[in-house]
Order: sequence, then C-alpha cells, then structure tokens
Amino acid sequence: MDMSTPTTDSAALLVAERTAHAVTRTERDTARLLLQHTALERDTAKAKLQALLKRYFGRSSEKLDPNQLALAWAAVEADIELITPPPVVPVARKPRAPSVRRAQRLEDLPVLETVLVDLPAAAKIAPDGSPLVKIREEITDEVDYQPGKLFRRQIIRPVYASPGHAGEPKIADLPARVVPGGQVGPGLIAHVLLSKFADAIPLYRQEAMLQRLGPGFSRQTMGQWVEHGASLFQPVYRELQKIVAGSGYVQGDETPIRVLDPARPGAAREAWLWTFLAPTPGVVVFDFQLTRSHEPALAFLRQFRGVFQTDGYAGYLKALRLLPEAERAGIVHVNCMAHCRRYFVAALESGDERAAPFLAYLGALYAIEAELRDVTPEARAQARATRSLAWLVPMEMALTRAATDLTILPQSNLLKAVTYARERWAELTRYSAPGFGHVHIDSNAVERTIRPSAVGKKNFLFVGHPDAGWRSAVLYSILGTCKLQGLNEWSYLTWALPRLAAATNQTAHQFTPQRFAQLSR
Repeated sequence: MDMSTPTTDSAALLVAERTAHAVTRTERDTARLLLQHTALERDTAKAKLQALLKRYFGRSSEKLDPNQLALAWAAVEADIELITPPPVVPVARKPRAPSVRRAQRLEDLPVLETVLVDLPAAAKIAPDGSPLVKIREEITDEVDYQPGKLFRRQIIRPVYASPGHAGEPKIADLPARVVPGGQVGPGLIAHVLLSKFADAIPLYRQEAMLQRLGPGFSRQTMGQWVEHGASLFQPVYRELQKIVAGSGYVQGDETPIRVLDPARPGAAREAWLWTFLAPTPGVVVFDFQLTRSHEPALAFLRQFRGVFQTDGYAGYLKALRLLPEAERAGIVHVNCMAHCRRYFVAALESGDERAAPFLAYLGALYAIEAELRDVTPEARAQARATRSLAWLVPMEMALTRAATDLTILPQSNLLKAVTYARERWAELTRYSAPGFGHVHIDSNAVERTIRPSAVGKKNFLFVGHPDAGWRSAVLYSILGTCKLQGLNEWSYLTWALPRLAAATNQTAHQFTPQRFAQLSR
C-alpha cells in the first residue's frame, strides 16, 4: 500500500477540517462585521443624541461641545427617576369674575394732527355766480399710530353752499385712504404689518397690546388690514420679482411653513416659502407654494439668466435638467460651501477626528473671504485664483484619498461629508473661477433673509389658509428688501402706503424700497 496516498477516511477528515476552518473564519469575519455595524449604530445614535441636545438645549454656534450637555442631561434624568410625584389633590376653583374693561371711545383719543382739505377757489362759485359761503365742516376721524400711543387725525373738509340755495352744497373729496371707508391711518397699518412680519408678533397678541393703548381692534379687523396692505404692495412685489430675475446673480433657498388644510378641518399641512435673493441690488422675493418639488424653482429659472447659487437640494438640479438646452446654457449653477462645511462639522461632533483636516481647509478658505470682503469683484477673483486654489487643490486630493479609505465606514457621517463634497466639487469651487468675483463662497445671505419667517413660524404656528400664503410672501419680500437696503422699515411703510393708496396701476410699481432709499440719501 502506497503511504503517500491518503486513505478515504483521512481525506474526509482533511476536508472536514478545512470546512470547519472556513466556517470559523467566516464566523469570525461575520462577528467582526457585526461588531463594526454595532459600533456604527452606537456612534450614529450618539451623534443623533448630541444633535438633539444641541438643537434643544444649546446655542446655535458650532463651537458648542455637546458632551457637556449630554452629562447635564444624564444628571437631569437621574434626578427625575428619584422623584416620587405627590398625589394629585383636586382643587376647588373659584368661579372667574367677569373681566372689567375700561371703556374707551374714539372721541377720548387726543387730536394731534388736523388736515384741511379745501375746495379750490374756482370751485367756490355757485351756479348763479355768487360766492359760496361755508355752512359747516365735515370732519372725518382717522385713528393712527405713533410708537407707543394711538392718536386721531382729523381730516377737515369745509362744506360750501349758495346763500340763495342755488345748487347742491360742495365739499372736497376725501384723500385716498389705505383702507377705503376705514378708520385706520397708514401709521397704524404699518405698525401691524411690521409687528407681524418683522417682529413675529401674531395678531392675537397685537390685539391685546393695542387694547392697552385705547379703544382696541379685533384680530379679525387687523387681519383685514393685513390683506389691504398686502394688496397695495402687490405691484411693488411684482417689480421686485423683475429686478431679481434680471440681476444676473441669485441665491435660492426654501423653508417649510405650516398651513391649515381646508380639506381636513383642524389639520395642518406643510407648505414652503421659496426665496430668491439678488445680493448685488439687495432685493429678495419670497414665493409661497404648497410643494417642495422642482416646479417653483423651474418657474423662476425660466425667466432667469446668470449665476444661480443654492444648497445641494435635488429639486434645483431637476429644475435645471428640465430646462430646454438653450435656456440651461444661460445659467451657471454654484453650490454653497457652508452646507458642505456642516457635513464635516457633524462628522467631527460624532467623534470622528478625521474630519478636522477638512474643516481646517474650509477655515482657511473662509479666512481668505473675510479678508476680501471689501475689495472689488475683480480683485477678489484675482486673489481667489492664487490663494484659494492653494487650499482647494490639496483639499480635493484629501477627499479622493478619504473616498477610498476602507477604515471609514459606509454609513459614517465622515463618508457622507466626503461624498457630498466630491459629488458637488465643481459647483462648490466654481466661486473661485475667473469672472466669478461677485459670487459669494456660500448662500448664507439668503438664509439670513429667511430667519424672520422662521421666527414667525414658531409664533404663528401656521398660516390660516393656503389662499393667505401670498400675503406672507409679499410682505416678507417688502420688509426683507428694506433690510437689505439698510432702510428703517417703519419709515418706508409709512411713506409707501398712502402713495400706493393714491397710485394707479401704471404708477404703483414705482414706490419700491430702492426708490425710497434714493430719496432718503
């Protein structure tokens, strides 16, 4: 018998040993992958917890250390577990006494201003040629507002009649009113609009505040004033839309807002305020829509040519793809570097220190932009071509290495950041190309214009009806543009409202914040 040839039993034993070894190796590899997956889930959960702690308990600055908050929150939870809630004892409540409100009438307000509206001399002649004689005065009261107090403005119109009773008495027409037939002046309407859309004070709170100053007005009445004011500003809003569309450089963004759904009583749905900012002329327009799909962006891009800067939201990319080739060729898409940075901040906050070098690159780029803030676009483009590229080139190389680094787990925040940056690298770095000195490194400017509406969402809770969303869009656009122009919103509103009330369809568009800024210089 040849001893070099294994027997059938030994061959089977060898196969069994090899199989067992392979199974052991597979189990070990599976266990290692499971351990990595468990560690990833733990790190992801920890990152989510830190993000929630930062959102609800921390400052908005990215310099905050969420670990301190985590320890504090753990201590709070430990204290809560030690507390034994006392038994609930029903309390007999006193019947609420009827509220006593000091009655105030319109006549109780002081008259701080009188306006005499008289007939011209040629109109003070009776049909028989005799001069008209003033027989009485027609007084129209108008309640207006000065910061901190209500007052009456009396519009006095002498009434003239013939001593011989020839013809009808004559009186001058009332000047145009912001609310036709109403007893409210432009100052009071400006105050309500400014309080609601700039200071985020809902109408029910304004109702209580005005009651302290005088007769008071219901929130329903103030809601009508808001509608009148928004209607008057519609021609100005359309003019702002034209200015933005023709500016050549626009930043776009969108923010959610709740709106009551008339199809489901008591329920609310999500709507969106789309925002388009032209940084160079300093004009912003909001567009209220019930969707976050690509349609609102597509509608804007159909009338726009130039540089369009946004975050990485896919709706903008789809809108660009759907444009006809000739229209798409006239638009250059640029992405926001600040959004890219936030991904790396999230990776660092999740405990992955490998994100730090990327944040160092971005920090250097932003330091350059800070130095170039006050230079001309030409000088900025020239500096970027040398100084910024010196950081962008090695950062791109580091991104390429990280993308192939097997130690970076697929679902980690760091790989998400790397993937986000690499997929949009051309759009993220286009700001540094020749001829783009007027383009910002990010779209933070448009985000800053959205902040008043974000505060308003917390205070208003929702928009009352989808049909009312246009009012928010119009008035946010007017007040946002005032802020960009460096204007006192109160001064502009009180200047524009009476002029818009007296304007025609052909002249109303002229009363823009830019015109007021020119007249104020």
